[in-house]
Amino acid sequence: MSVKKIAGFFASGFLLLILFLIPSCSLEEYGLEQAFYRRMSVETRATGLRILPSELSSLVPAEKDEYDVLIITDVHFGNENKGKNGPRREDDWFAKITEGAVGSRIVDNVAFAICLGDVADHGREDEFRKFKETIEDRLSEITTAKAPNGIRMYNVVGNHDLYNSGWDQWSRYCYPGTSFYKFETGSFSWYFIDSASGTLGGYQYDTLKAAMTSDPKRKLVFSHVPIFADDFLYFTMQNTEERNLLISLCARTGAQLFIDGHTHQDRTTDFRKFVERNIPGFLEKYGYAILHVDEAHQSSSVEIKYF
Repeated sequence: MSVKKIAGFFASGFLLLILFLIPSCSLEEYGLEQAFYRRMSVETRATGLRILPSELSSLVPAEKDEYDVLIITDVHFGNENKGKNGPRREDDWFAKITEGAVGSRIVDNVAFAICLGDVADHGREDEFRKFKETIEDRLSEITTAKAPNGIRMYNVVGNHDLYNSGWDQWSRYCYPGTSFYKFETGSFSWYFIDSASGTLGGYQYDTLKAAMTSDPKRKLVFSHVPIFADDFLYFTMQNTEERNLLISLCARTGAQLFIDGHTHQDRTTDFRKFVERNIPGFLEKYGYAILHVDEAHQSSSVEIKYF
């Protein structure tokens, strides 16, 4: 028997062992056929870097402005009250971020919001719809000095969002409907990448490399899957060559922060040239973050909060 056949035999055995260890009900919930195959690969989803209209254009001058960005991740609608998870408690969260007199609310300086993925636990339409109705739409009704028309939510696709062919629903319900995009503010370029399959893929990486290399602005990068997460390697991008290339790209092109989710934990990695911030899960940890941005001084920082 050849080495190739032996390797194939052990690989098949490993997959069968995984299937044996995972309860069949779990496989059915998340899409049995997708344990081996997903119709929409990252090469199909991230077909090009979409450039969105410049944000904060109504602020004069944006280059000198200071504002906050509200960040949540790992919302997991459809998995409440299971395992370590508590109830959603959206009402408690909205009360917390909007409580107090005008001038003291947490959201008073918020210009927009970002969700780093895993909106849905099973990739089902009702889970995406609930996210839009109870979080995204409600945020859009909150007006602030920096968001006079309401707080808009920008989204990153997560691995759970892809279960049960969830990509079609994610792109329908989660603004801006594309998983690989960027926009610019006064001093920063904001990059949103598709890591939901655990890899960027060759095309997305090459496109990102070309864009970031030719971009003179400081950069903020947003991903679902971390690149390192303080050595929490099981939950990071598993292709070490790709991971190292991405770290190098961020370091040499002026990235300031790489912000991600997936681990449900608060973790920080200082790469000297830039910092990776892992945001705690919204469902499991009741966590969220405030990204403080100072355009005039080209600086940014992350403050973790819990509700």
